[in-house]
Amino acid sequence: MIARIAGRLVELTPGGSACIETGGGLTYEVLVPSAAVAALTLQLGQVVALSTLQYFEGNIASGNLVPRLLGFLTPADRAFFQEFTKVRGISLRRGLRAMSLPAAQLAAAIESGDERLLSSLPEIGKKTAAQIVADLRGKLGEFAGAAAGGPTPVAAEWTGVRRVALEILVQWGDRRADAQRWIAAALEEVPDLREPEEIVRAAYRVKNRVG
Repeated sequence: MIARIAGRLVELTPGGSACIETGGGLTYEVLVPSAAVAALTLQLGQVVALSTLQYFEGNIASGNLVPRLLGFLTPADRAFFQEFTKVRGISLRRGLRAMSLPAAQLAAAIESGDERLLSSLPEIGKKTAAQIVADLRGKLGEFAGAAAGGPTPVAAEWTGVRRVALEILVQWGDRRADAQRWIAAALEEVPDLREPEEIVRAAYRVKNRVG
């Protein structure tokens, strides 16, 4: 099984298809979760590394099987996805589209029984949200606390797009306290930022300026 891929990100679609050019002239198509697209958009043209899962898609009876690679920003994201797709009705493709928020935030929602948030995810209605909570609640504590370094509550101002931008910076290896400081400074300078990738870019401008 291919467990990790590293190379230059040469193409990325909004639908979550990333093309990664590795050594030897090979370029691999890797399917990534919705939440990873914003982070990877900022790294287009750069060398990236993804934790991967490999599976075969198609009809085994007809012998028409196509190998697919799924890519994740961190091993923890990959492990969460493996648990998430154990829920009846959540296929691998559906799971990728549904993961439009960071894994830590989704895990926290599942652990707290927040069916309202879960039902707002792409392709996840009320019935599936209830099934997710029934199947996984009590099993995802390690993921819910991973991003914060422990199961501490998230302040109200760190929700929505701010939260997504914060998790992107943390997944890239920045300390949570530093990332919060940079994001807060960036939004103080430009309050009308509305997209996570815009906030991340502005936060890194602050980082480069003040450290």
